[in-house]
Amino acid sequence: MGRRVKGVGQFIGGAALNLAALGGVICLAFVALAFIFNITLIMFKTGSMSPTIPAGSLSVVREIPATEIKVGDVVTVDRPAALPITHRVTSVAEVPLSTERIITMKGDANEAEDPFPYTVNTVRLVLASVPNLAYGVIWLSNPWVMAVLTIGASTLVTWAFWPRDPSEDDTDLQEDPIPRREPPNNFSQLGLIVLIAPIVLDLALAGAAPTVTEVASSSGQLTIISIGDETAMAQLAPGDPVQWQVGVTTTQRASGEVKIELLGAGNARMGLKTDIRSCDQRWVKGNCGGNVIEVQTSGLVAVDGMKRQLTAMTAEEERWLLFDLWLPMDGPADAGDELVRLQVHASGSGDEVASSPRPIGTLPPTGANPIVPLLAAVGAIVFGLVLAVFAKKRRSRGC
Repeated sequence: MGRRVKGVGQFIGGAALNLAALGGVICLAFVALAFIFNITLIMFKTGSMSPTIPAGSLSVVREIPATEIKVGDVVTVDRPAALPITHRVTSVAEVPLSTERIITMKGDANEAEDPFPYTVNTVRLVLASVPNLAYGVIWLSNPWVMAVLTIGASTLVTWAFWPRDPSEDDTDLQEDPIPRREPPNNFSQLGLIVLIAPIVLDLALAGAAPTVTEVASSSGQLTIISIGDETAMAQLAPGDPVQWQVGVTTTQRASGEVKIELLGAGNARMGLKTDIRSCDQRWVKGNCGGNVIEVQTSGLVAVDGMKRQLTAMTAEEERWLLFDLWLPMDGPADAGDELVRLQVHASGSGDEVASSPRPIGTLPPTGANPIVPLLAAVGAIVFGLVLAVFAKKRRSRGC
């Protein structure tokens, strides 16, 4: 019975190792395809392309020259000092004596086209997309998940290279119908190492899991709700957007018009930018189930302490604003101590209420050092290899 259990364990371990090897080869193949055909992956954080590409989708895109763009294509366009945008092409115009093209675009869920045309040399064409797969990628980027995967990979490495007992005699093999597992071949070991490489890299680059909080403030007939990861907003990294949702609702006693305004104050040198979209329903994972209105696109946030109206609604409605906040890649290098404070005001029906997150700042230079988890992951794998080599030497000496 003991040998049978041991044989089953070896069979399961061998299957896991071969699956890991296959995964490593697949990873390597994807890297080759990305390099040869300019294929990359993008995640959709918003629902501007719903229902064709809902929020949370993971899409495969390929870079193409502007001369190949056709009306109806869904493409990603890079914007200077702003986030890329992925919408459907509605028109294509040639530029005389140039390979550039001037295109207009519109999100499938948006009522109007993007406010400005884009002059492009290249774009990234969306080839295919899988709904909700981006959430899996985000989950895998959680440092706790990556730690578990790395420990598992280290265990597999140790087991793969651990010295095996000599083969049993024929009589023993006949008594045990489950065949003994042969030492792993070079293909399995190489595939396992290829699989581990992206795991280690992801662990080194993984950020903290988002902590989204919801805070409601009421004053008489108006209620304002703030939803967002305030820690992420307080530590913005250039080019990495953070979402903040603000909802305004009223009581049954309210009447007339409710005005919604934004007040920004702080140092303009940060260059804080935002996309603002409005929905008549609460945004769920960046997706609006109702009518979407573009309030502001890639605009600088005014930080002069003045209120500026964003939108208005009747007392019978509710309004949900989604802010995409980010810092430009070419922002000042010494802006670490600069902060911007945002506050959304709702006023009407003789009442006023406001809500604001923590002050928005840049990622501090004294944050978590990615070299620490990188060294820990590499160390765990090396430790497994050292153990296996040490055991092999002891066995060869008859110890």
